[in-house]
Order: sequence, then structure tokens, then C-alpha cells
Amino acid sequence: MNKFHTYQAIVTLPPTSLDIIGDIHGEYEALRQLLLHLGYDSLGRHAAGRTLVFIGDLCDRGPDSPAVVRLVQGMVNAGNAICVLGNHELNILRGLRKDGNSWFWDEAADGDEKFGKMRVLAKAERQPMLDFFASLPIVACNSQLRVVHAAWHTPSVNEIGSQALTSIVEYFDERERQTNDVIRSDSRFQYYVAEQKQWRVHIPDAAQAVPFLGATAYMRELRQMANPLRVLTSGVETADSETFFSGGEWRFVQRARWWDTYTEAVPVLIGHYWRNPQDTPVSALSRGRDLFAGVAPYDWHGARGNVFCVDYCVGARFLERSGVMAQGQTRLAAMRWPERTLMFDSGQQVASRNFGRRTG
Repeated sequence: MNKFHTYQAIVTLPPTSLDIIGDIHGEYEALRQLLLHLGYDSLGRHAAGRTLVFIGDLCDRGPDSPAVVRLVQGMVNAGNAICVLGNHELNILRGLRKDGNSWFWDEAADGDEKFGKMRVLAKAERQPMLDFFASLPIVACNSQLRVVHAAWHTPSVNEIGSQALTSIVEYFDERERQTNDVIRSDSRFQYYVAEQKQWRVHIPDAAQAVPFLGATAYMRELRQMANPLRVLTSGVETADSETFFSGGEWRFVQRARWWDTYTEAVPVLIGHYWRNPQDTPVSALSRGRDLFAGVAPYDWHGARGNVFCVDYCVGARFLERSGVMAQGQTRLAAMRWPERTLMFDSGQQVASRNFGRRTG
């Protein structure tokens, strides 16, 4: 049977109790410890019949992305786990050389030395891993819960749900071609071209103070929001009047607190957003605007208090290893459902708070 008949962008969560694990980013030992505390074996089996759900971003930045992906893939292939696609897996599928993913390409990359030693993937394993990434759904949901990597955006979910997709990458590229046509016909395109001509070479340079580029910000917001796969895997973004350096480049759009306008009744679990695990934010973990300002570390958030980000910055654990910040500042987390209890790789359990509390 070909991929046209087998690929599903949206899959159904099983009726079992769930353990939804946030972004892992190559932190294999943290994952092993978390699975042990949760009660899973190496094939993802649980004595109480619970099911693992991975929220994406298995890889990049950490010391052993290949081992993380192999472990998760084995659990998924055994039918004991679900994993949704994250933006880091999508970047690799698209062939992009991005901050922290040189482990996949076995190439030296400027800036990746800050992550320390990363285990390199054998060339023979690349295609099987790409095939696995290409098989991952974008959304996992049922009538009680929704899981997506970065944003529940109903128009985008409906769009991908209406498509008989043969390939994630082909669909992504087709949407990009359509967006390019829109961009080129926009009255601001000439200003965007002028900005890029002057500043393109400086955008990846943290030492270069790049000013706010208005046309570039406008075009990047347009590009982000026109592609459902971008929205669901890397979030809702809006142009801002400030620049900040993150992920190896100067940014001109900010991630938006989309959950503040999410008024649907079904709870949503996400990763992606580097939620600070301490009451007092650690400055080294800052990535532009603090999306969780005013939200306690273990609180549900959003207009109806029914959205929860389970990414507690384990993707920045390289900063602990390098001595930039103290040990224990980052965590790998799982949300236990329906208990709504957090389990961390340290073995600490914490009850999440304020579920269903309206903020508007």
C-alpha cells in the first residue's frame, strides 16, 4: 500500500490514560529517567495499560538525538506510543541546516559548538529516520483532549484534515509556492527586497545590531500564517517593532499567545515554547518576549484555562553542562492525563493548577 493511503495527518488518541512527553531535544538520559519514573519499559509498555504520546522536537541541540529517535520510533512501531511532528523534525525533512541539527548531516556548523559534543547519525540511518519523520501525524486528538506541537489553530487543522496528503514535504512546498506568488504580488515586496539586499548577510550574525525591518517582518508573518504546517508546528506569529536574536538569526516576528483567544472547550497540550520551570525566570533561557509572564510554572493558561505547555526548557540543558547556568534549571516533563499531574525526569511529581480557570 502506498503512502497516499497510509499517511494520516490527524490521528485519534486512544481511550487509555496517557502520558504526554514534552520536547526532548536529544536528551536521551533525561528521557530514560523520565520513562523509568513513569513506569514504561524500553518498548513503551506500561503495566497499567497507559499510552505514551510524544509532542515532537525529539531531536537537535542535545548530546544524543539518534538514540532518542530510535527509542521513540521503536515504541511507535510497536504500537505503544504516538508521536506528533515538531518543527525540528520538519526542518530536517525539508533538508534545512538549522541551529543544533548538524548531528543529522554530519557537517560542521557555525555556532553548533556551543551545544557540546553531539552524537552523529550514521549516513546509512538517514533515510530510515527521514521515513519515520515523514510518517508522523501533525495532530493527535479525541473528544477529550488535543495534542499538537505548537498551536491549535482551527482553520489550519481543518485545512490539513481536508487533504489527502501523499507527503508532508510536498504539501509544505506547494503551500510555500502559493505563498511566494502572494508575496511577489504584494505592494510591500519591493521594500522587502531592498531590506534583504542590505541586511541579509547580517541576519545570522549575533554581533551585528540589525534594526527592525518592517517589510521583512510583514512578509515573515504572512509566510508563517499562510501555511497550516508552519502554524501547527511552530505557532502563530505576528510582526513586532523589536528585534531579538534566537535560533541562530535575528527575528522580526514574535510568537503569539494564541491560547489567550482559544475559547473552545477541549483542552490542548503543546510543547515548543520553552516554558521556564522556575517562579523567577532564568535570563539565560529568554527567547524574546516571555509568553508566560503572569503564569505560574505549573498553571494551565489561556482564555479558558485549558491549554498547557509541557516544554520546560530541556532543550537548553547544554547551558547547564557548559556552566552558563546552574544544574537543575531545565527539566524534561510529562503531563499525566486525565490526572493532570506533571512528572519530571528528576522523579518529582507536581499537580498542575488552575485547570479551567478563565482569564478573560
